[in-house]
Amino acid sequence: MDDTAPPQTLLEQFDAAYANVTTDRRDVYGDPEDTYRRISTMRGIVDECPDPQIREILGMIMTKVARLVQSPDHLDSWVDIAGYSRCGVMLLSERQTHD
Repeated sequence: MDDTAPPQTLLEQFDAAYANVTTDRRDVYGDPEDTYRRISTMRGIVDECPDPQIREILGMIMTKVARLVQSPDHLDSWVDIAGYSRCGVMLLSERQTHD
């Protein structure tokens, strides 16, 4: 029987989740400084997009691409890119219907 009690307060729950996330993410995505440097470089290019909503979608895709540079076998990032791409097409489709 496990005598470890689950965290009780919201802050304790947050701290427990935070500890897991920061450890897991470093294992999967590598050094955060490298990842953020890549993201910053790619977002600098994306910032040239004049459409603010599309620019944000592209920025999220670039975040996932930067992570894939370190961990190309991380399926979740590939799926996220597909999801953000679909969001972009949904946005464009919605705009077409209102034109």
